[in-house]
Amino acid sequence: MSVTVPAVTAVAATSPVQTTAQATPQAALPTPFADLKMEPMSIGDYRGQFKTFNKIGMPLIARPGDAKKDSVIFNGSSAFAMPVSQDQYNQMANGMAIETYFKYNAGAPLSGEHDIFSNQQGGGVGLGVDNGNLTFFAHVDGQYRQPHVRLTPGKWVHAVGVVDKADNKAKLYVNGRLVDAVEFSHLKMDWPVNAKAHNFVLGGDSNSVGGAESFMSGQVQTARLYNHSLTANDAAQLSNAAQGEVAPEPEVQQSFDSRLVGPSSITAGHVYNLNVQMRQNNAGDINKLEYDVNYDANLFDFIKATNQKDGYRTRVTLVKPGQLHISTSSVLSSASYRQFSQTKIAALKLRAKKLPVNKSAQTSIDIKDAVGTINGKKVDNLKMTLGTQAVKVIARASHDYNGDGIVGAGDIAMAPADQREAVAKEAVIRPYKHVVVLTTDGGGNPWDPSGMYYAKDNSVDPKWTTNPEILKKRRNKYTMDLFNKKFAMSTSASAVIPTISAQNYISMLHGVTWGELPTEYQGTNATTGGQYFADFDKTKPLFPSVFKVLQAANPYQSAAEFSEWTNILNGITEPEAAVDKNSSRAWESFNDVANYIGTEDFNNTALTYMQSDQMDHQGHTKGWFNDNYWDNYAKYDDMFKTVMDKLEKTGHAHDTLVIANADHGGWKLDHGQNTERSNTNIFIGIGGETIDSGRRLKGGSNADISALILHALQVKKPSSMTGKVFDSSAFLDQTQLTKKHRDVEDVTLKANNRHAQLHLKTKATNQLRSLDTRIDLAGRTVDQITTPAGTKILRQEVKDGILSLTLGFDKQPTADALANIKFAKTSKTAKNVTIQKAMAGTDKGQEILVDLHNEATPNESDNNNNGNGNGNNDHKPTPQPEKPGKPEKPNHSGNDTNKPAPKPDQNQGADNTLPTPGTSDHHTGNTDKPHHGHGSADKTETKGRKWYAMKKIGFYKGTHFTKHNLMRWFKATKQQKWAQFSFLKRVHSKSGYRYQVKDLNKGSKTFGKIGYITTNKRYVTVSDYTKKPKYVKVIRTKGITAFRNANLTQKAKHYRTAKTLKVKALIKQNGRVRLQLTNGLFITADKHDIKALNR
Repeated sequence: MSVTVPAVTAVAATSPVQTTAQATPQAALPTPFADLKMEPMSIGDYRGQFKTFNKIGMPLIARPGDAKKDSVIFNGSSAFAMPVSQDQYNQMANGMAIETYFKYNAGAPLSGEHDIFSNQQGGGVGLGVDNGNLTFFAHVDGQYRQPHVRLTPGKWVHAVGVVDKADNKAKLYVNGRLVDAVEFSHLKMDWPVNAKAHNFVLGGDSNSVGGAESFMSGQVQTARLYNHSLTANDAAQLSNAAQGEVAPEPEVQQSFDSRLVGPSSITAGHVYNLNVQMRQNNAGDINKLEYDVNYDANLFDFIKATNQKDGYRTRVTLVKPGQLHISTSSVLSSASYRQFSQTKIAALKLRAKKLPVNKSAQTSIDIKDAVGTINGKKVDNLKMTLGTQAVKVIARASHDYNGDGIVGAGDIAMAPADQREAVAKEAVIRPYKHVVVLTTDGGGNPWDPSGMYYAKDNSVDPKWTTNPEILKKRRNKYTMDLFNKKFAMSTSASAVIPTISAQNYISMLHGVTWGELPTEYQGTNATTGGQYFADFDKTKPLFPSVFKVLQAANPYQSAAEFSEWTNILNGITEPEAAVDKNSSRAWESFNDVANYIGTEDFNNTALTYMQSDQMDHQGHTKGWFNDNYWDNYAKYDDMFKTVMDKLEKTGHAHDTLVIANADHGGWKLDHGQNTERSNTNIFIGIGGETIDSGRRLKGGSNADISALILHALQVKKPSSMTGKVFDSSAFLDQTQLTKKHRDVEDVTLKANNRHAQLHLKTKATNQLRSLDTRIDLAGRTVDQITTPAGTKILRQEVKDGILSLTLGFDKQPTADALANIKFAKTSKTAKNVTIQKAMAGTDKGQEILVDLHNEATPNESDNNNNGNGNGNNDHKPTPQPEKPGKPEKPNHSGNDTNKPAPKPDQNQGADNTLPTPGTSDHHTGNTDKPHHGHGSADKTETKGRKWYAMKKIGFYKGTHFTKHNLMRWFKATKQQKWAQFSFLKRVHSKSGYRYQVKDLNKGSKTFGKIGYITTNKRYVTVSDYTKKPKYVKVIRTKGITAFRNANLTQKAKHYRTAKTLKVKALIKQNGRVRLQLTNGLFITADKHDIKALNR
């Protein structure tokens, strides 16, 4: 309906102002339900719906210099309020529209809400400006639908909001064009319930007490309501009519910058992520831009576009392979490119094609052929810089035959015969090719079997409880077994303070505690949702993420990310990092990771990072650690199992380290508000081939996650990362892996001072074609290495005393001895030749981390045996032994044989091991002649059996117990903590008999090393009782378990510390010693657990 309004001069309206006359509409335009008129001394409604106009403040009616009609001028504190009846609401129940033609003042505030024509208060509709966006508010189907577009202040704008019954959408048309739409399920208009809010307000919004709020600053020339939906054609006609009422404004053609932001290199075959970003340098009238993004179709395939700016106002179309067309009608920002939420037009996913081996390619992706238009009219001489991104596609290395991005034993096995030696020269031994990190957001510390945090509701603080009935609420059988038996886990780890997500993810992925970072780098939940990590555009990154460190260390491997919280993908991980970034749906991130493990991409993916958001969601909506929280945590059993099963199914369980953790815990309905333990206490679990399964770790922080990743992948940690491998006992040396009883091949090195033999025990399931080893020569020089027929030496080189010996096989080795190593004549050394690392390769390129064994064999020159060195990680050549010094004075620490032998300690229990002359531990250079009665070994002196130190003893690197040879003292302590050793052999030396043993005391500075101790039974004893005591007392801190069977199966009863038990018999079975109690049950005979009482 068009209205003829007499020309008037500016005049102040009175309150209230009654309507006067109605005008006849133009037939071509849709008929409004209400149509406000502005004329001197009055404001009215041409349609007669609004009868009363209550003036608020001092709105003015005037004719602007650029207009042919009068307008209402609002100053940011003035408005007109028009009462609405329920009947009028009802007439707009089946679809409606609201129209206004306005100019928002150029200098007026944009933050917050400033409404133009509105009736909102817990329901209703309105047109307004919300934080710089022109927005149509429509409360439909139970909530506000808010289609919006960026507003250009200082310009006349025609806006129409439509609630469209035909296709269930709330739509916003600006200047005759549809700019945004939001769907709803059912058309149910919701109007304000409070009767005092039943007012349509021009120049603001209705409040709850009959007045107005959210005022605007500007001019309104047209304001109409419709009790039916409007079409796109209707909106266009109304816009044309309105714009004919003002003088045309001169067009301003703004200038633009464009940029492509992505990694500078990508591994062939992997996904390449590229952000298309744009900014305008000044305000203007160009309202649509189109351009192409060109890429080399021989190097990339287009996958998809995501994150198009303002929904369908930005379109990405594949024109043909190598050419994408982008069009956008979004209002662009002048913000810096770091502000990606304002400048990113779209995110493109391309896949780099596989290339011929060793044929990497340099290319660029370019923006071309930009066109700008103003309301459909092409702009001449568009001013726009065209972005470009240089990219190098990294082809597979020529010696990487199995395609895992690392040259190793599997590649040697697959290489052609004439290439094996060249491949062997590059081969490395790495137990892990991949790391998978699984972070449970808001997960806290859930897997400690001794207790858990619990709150009955959100009115009380969560508390740690060991109550068995409450612990039953944790129904996670799989994860409790996984983390407590198969992983090593810390339940005393801590979140980074403050315990908020962004702070902890930054610490995890950048390897430094958030509080240690410069202020610029201290991203928050708010900032990481809109701006890149602060290294963006810096010439030299100061705090690179673990992704960028890995990319620099090995460009032949890639990385992937799956997150249900997009801040991690966009604002915490750098856009330049070569990472396949994926936004996962709720509850789906674990499945996404499992699916990715099953793809070819995973074969040369170094790091896969995942975040699951659901426990944080449960905490924020329903509270932390209550019944609902633990009910939802039960779902994580299947989720963790899905990933672990896929690793096992694909064979990657053996070359992948899995790290699981939480970013923080929680407290009531939030987190980060305090440092209560329920907020800060988290778990860190580590699982893999070299992990000491079941070990309870100590400490740890989220800042340590990157350090663990780099340690596993053998990549040097940059100086910017302050995190660490917080508990190194989690990782076993390869020489210690036999304790895990893996079903793998065995390699044994049998060595003495002059010779060594390498032995291999194969498995029928694998066809081996290579073996790569690292052997510590202990200061010796290799004279000659010989191999049997069918075995070829591919590499034989020595560096820093370590022999890299790589062997190739024509077929599965059948000879037990693979290599005979002869050493050059040299002085005897105390240290033995040992194999420290080895990797076998199969004909299919699989790599097997074999079990290692070191055995000492008699020397040809005498019968003085050397220890096997198992577990010794000292790779430095052992210096030649010094000449013996003068004898030292006897040590009076209880080890002096000059003292009379004490009576047997009855409390040591039933061994009846009386002191034997000539076997005392002198700890001096004095010679002690061996007693002839010790010419044969005791039955307890069997390899691998544990022995304990009952009193203070020395641990020596040689059989001469001198100060020079002393490695450390083991102090006397209570029985359950006696120092323990693994017996290797009894050695006859000029100083007497000695036990060659391995230190089993974790935490000891000599842990895992080989040395010598006294054979004196006053000071050392075998670990198990060998003769039946009458009674035993339980001394183990946690008590002991009694079993129904002698092989200690079928648990029957638990005995606490200090309990006295009567013994019926001592049972020896399969080399094991058990005690049978008078009640028929069986218990351990270990002296660490029980103490004999011969009463």
